[in-house]
Amino acid sequence: MGFKPKAITEEVNVSKVNPLIDFAYLLGVIISLTLVIYFILGLAVDWVVPQLSPQQDIRIGELLAPAVAPQLGGELIQDDTRQAYLSELLEGLHHPGDFADIPLTLNLVDTELVNAAALAGGQLFVTTAFLEQVESENELAFVLSHELGHLSARDGLKSLGRGIFVLLGSMVLNLGHQGTGPDVIGYALNLNSLNYSRAQEYRADEYGLESVVHHYGHGDNSLDFFRRLAQRKEAFPDGLIRASEYFQTHPLTEKRIEHLQAIAAEQGWPMTGEITPVPSGLACANFDCDENPSDS
Repeated sequence: MGFKPKAITEEVNVSKVNPLIDFAYLLGVIISLTLVIYFILGLAVDWVVPQLSPQQDIRIGELLAPAVAPQLGGELIQDDTRQAYLSELLEGLHHPGDFADIPLTLNLVDTELVNAAALAGGQLFVTTAFLEQVESENELAFVLSHELGHLSARDGLKSLGRGIFVLLGSMVLNLGHQGTGPDVIGYALNLNSLNYSRAQEYRADEYGLESVVHHYGHGDNSLDFFRRLAQRKEAFPDGLIRASEYFQTHPLTEKRIEHLQAIAAEQGWPMTGEITPVPSGLACANFDCDENPSDS
């Protein structure tokens, strides 16, 4: 009696599940694993950064600092008397005990972008366009103090570490990188990628307001710069003004302003007082805005 194979009546190698469902499941697994890995790497970075010595922190800042000015589309300014004024203001703003082993370095960048940024190793960057926007020393002091808060918590190093881990991970997975590979330092130093967590921003805000209150005896006018930028952002939602660049890394929303006001009330910090004007000519090199001096 010969063998008679059973006729195949259906496609046995074809899944009964819709391919889109399979794809969605696979994508969900990949995204979940990526988030878990990123979370674990974030914890690792948050543990490693505090272990760095002040000397290592300073060295990292010195190595990375030259790349910041190009990222801001400008050049570092040398021998401008405004640097001395800003450095002196910084020294009066940081909390007692902070930066005892890490000196603060104020870098002034000539660019049309309105920005201020803290990197690592006490390196802080302020743009000339930002100085043109401030209307009082109180609001200038808050922005500087906010950046001091990030430096004090080493937020910049933590963010850079996460960025480098993500990039190296994508290189290992070969996600679109070819040739000699990407510029790791350049990628990590893209200031638009220095996104701090909500908790980090709130802590830097509180650090900044506390510094301003201790320095001036009140917090009045300190948030005016951000309020003006928020109004401009609302008026030009498509980013038609360069001032909106600051919001890419420092989105001080009304909710955060309300949070600061609540903290001030809770701590009993005065929020009314006299405004302190900025020095005359702050928007000009060496405080000299007289471009056409009269002949003597």
